[in-house]
Amino acid sequence: MVDVLTVLIFFFLLTMQFKDIYAVDITPPNMESATGSSTKKPDTIAIDKDGRYYFNAKEIKFDALKETLNSVAQKGDDASLILLADKDTPLHFVTSAIDIVKISKIKKLSLQTDK
Repeated sequence: MVDVLTVLIFFFLLTMQFKDIYAVDITPPNMESATGSSTKKPDTIAIDKDGRYYFNAKEIKFDALKETLNSVAQKGDDASLILLADKDTPLHFVTSAIDIVKISKIKKLSLQTDK
């Protein structure tokens, strides 16, 4: 019985097609009774290789970034951030940014990387 299940698992793993979720071209239907959902993009923090910080593509000083993140945290559960850093950025700049995000009590933080 275990042998048969093992063979079936291998069969399905080998024949399964993995598709990128963004590759599906769909048009969702309209609903009259649907309520609006938040389609707002999350805020972004970018760090270049020289250690300069950018909040939503605008350069910002580190101290001002702390204040800005505190205001973003006021959104509550809707507060979310994406952190982008150049591959040559020193680690201490990235960890400093992560640290102030955690201090600001923003729970949704994503690190963006290249495919």
